[in-house]
Amino acid sequence: MVEIPVKTDEHLRELIDYKDISFPLETWRDDYSTFPDYTLNCHWHDAFEFGTVITGSLDFYMDEVCVKLQKGDTIFINSNVLHMAKQTSAQEPVIMIGTGFPPSIFPEGCILEKYFEPVIKAPFQGFRLKSTDVRGKRFAEIIGELCQLQDETYGSELWSLSLLSQLWLETLACISEKSISLVRQEALPRHGAIVKQMISYIQEHFADPITIQDLTEYAHISRSECFRSFHRYTGKKPVEYINEYRLRQAAGLLKGTSLTVSEIGASCGFGSSSYFGKLFREKYKASPLEYRKGETESQVFQTSLPRIPHEE
Repeated sequence: MVEIPVKTDEHLRELIDYKDISFPLETWRDDYSTFPDYTLNCHWHDAFEFGTVITGSLDFYMDEVCVKLQKGDTIFINSNVLHMAKQTSAQEPVIMIGTGFPPSIFPEGCILEKYFEPVIKAPFQGFRLKSTDVRGKRFAEIIGELCQLQDETYGSELWSLSLLSQLWLETLACISEKSISLVRQEALPRHGAIVKQMISYIQEHFADPITIQDLTEYAHISRSECFRSFHRYTGKKPVEYINEYRLRQAAGLLKGTSLTVSEIGASCGFGSSSYFGKLFREKYKASPLEYRKGETESQVFQTSLPRIPHEE
């Protein structure tokens, strides 16, 4: 079996794969029409995350709260908050640009203690800024500039730090001036911690057989609480999430390695090549080989997220 390293920290949080670990900044442009079920699956990390919708609309979930994002809206996700997102309509493709960075990108000491730790420890998940807000336009402008910076440009790191400083000062101003509505979690924090434990276990052991009993024993909960908590935060049953996580790993290996389909299926926890092929086609509308060659069909839009409160 081919071993796939899973990047986690000591708490089994998923680590962002920064281009340069000495300068942990990542920018991206996500096309949700390329995601299975038009969905960015539930996950979390220690980095702060900012995103601006360029086209379309999103249902963006922070813990159990759903925030509606329209074209031009910007969202901030606090460190270590469970989040996921889904394209609202199959007929309206979504493009979202974003940036993520941990507080460690800035010098430790008084800067970390004064400007970042209060936000990390604050009892809120994040906030949304509408495209019509003056601050919202400023956030979108800074995020756009960050995403346009080229790594090979001399001084790009210094420009990035300057823009991140502006972005964070705007963030602190929003919070301190109470000029925006913060997204707060009303459910007990324990439920989110349970889901994080189970997702961490899946990330660490996805290449091995995983049973519901494995998850319940690891999280020290009952079988019914396992299903209930998992569905509240991800909209899926545990086995569905496990298979989707495995399929995402497999899709990456199909595009990024020369491993055979059988090797990839086995290394991602699928005991049967035929079962792997069946699930892969259901999710990606193509066989593993067709996907590797870029021969994919249009996706089927599914509405399978949980019915949970919206922040208007």
